[in-house]
Amino acid sequence: MGILPEYGDVKDPAVRARYGRLEAYVGLGGNLLVFFGKLALGLFIASMAVLGDSLNHLTDIAVSAVILYSFTLSSKPADEHHPYGHGRAESILAIVVSSLVISMGILVIREAVSGLDNPAIGADMFSVILIAAFTCVKIFLALFAFAVGKKIDSDAIRADGWNHLMDSAISTAVAVGVAITVWYPDHLILDPILAMAIGVIVVVVGIKLAYDSASALMGTAPDRATLDEVAKCARQVPGVMGAHHIEIHEYGAYKAISMHVRVSESMGAAEAHDIAERVESCIQEKFKTRPMVHIDPVKSHCEECELAMIRDVAKGFPEVISVHEVTVLQGAKGAVVDMHVLVDSKKSIEQGHALVHEIMAEVERRFPGHRADIHLEPCSGDCPSCREICDRRGVKK
Repeated sequence: MGILPEYGDVKDPAVRARYGRLEAYVGLGGNLLVFFGKLALGLFIASMAVLGDSLNHLTDIAVSAVILYSFTLSSKPADEHHPYGHGRAESILAIVVSSLVISMGILVIREAVSGLDNPAIGADMFSVILIAAFTCVKIFLALFAFAVGKKIDSDAIRADGWNHLMDSAISTAVAVGVAITVWYPDHLILDPILAMAIGVIVVVVGIKLAYDSASALMGTAPDRATLDEVAKCARQVPGVMGAHHIEIHEYGAYKAISMHVRVSESMGAAEAHDIAERVESCIQEKFKTRPMVHIDPVKSHCEECELAMIRDVAKGFPEVISVHEVTVLQGAKGAVVDMHVLVDSKKSIEQGHALVHEIMAEVERRFPGHRADIHLEPCSGDCPSCREICDRRGVKK
């Protein structure tokens, strides 16, 4: 059993929001403890680095508060003015948090610069031990945030985890700096210098958080694994000849999904409607959303359409890097599909053999009367020197 309780299906917005609020409550408690502890310690030993680090944790409290509010808001159901729900509140409020982080970093730098002329610190090894203890609290918060972020696939929670981890690294540097001033009193200038470095790091983290949040609002492309899951729902329905134009727009936990599926032009309207319903049902079960499936009738004598659909079948397998030189030859016993498939050169012969048979079976299932002949080719990943034709040539992997 992990460190997280089991609340249910994380694709359910209510369950996702519950995990988000849990991470926020834990973060609030831990950050309040660390903030007040370091603030008191920094004032007691007159350390600019420790005081600056405590102010950094003040922004962490604000981050946890915003996460709590955003997950509460994002779990609200769709309404007349927000037909896709309130999921993007998470990204909007993350930008507000980023502004707070940047402002606090600038404040730390300003205070550190003012202390360069007359550095003063009265620490001892007990102070170093206290800072180390606070660092352990931040490490726990980071691990907890990463666990929640992985559980609900939340970039905001993962960013909070990295924020905690960054704080742990900063606290470690502060502890080392304070220890050096204890051992070598002539190096007190190290304290404001460390505070300046902390301020710069905080500003950089704030800018990174703002950039990531803005990218989410503008709409980032879905990852291939998600696209494959959507396409798989179409491929497993008998009668579907191919899927294309898959579009996914994310609103927090809610995903607005639309896609086109190809079917034979000779298919009746009722059968085509049933296919669309079955594809939509599969997507709805996997992503907890109501998708839109468009039916595209394809002429059986359209050779170009057929070749494109056959390529789509092969590309639907995650192990396939590229497909090229696809031809369909008419023989006495039916059509023969000839194609070249590139796979990772590290794949074993047994794995390659199994993949070839899976692709052949899928092609023959989708296109009755067709027999597949597949040439497996290794891909070294060195695109510039590769002699094979590849639709991913020049794309960094």
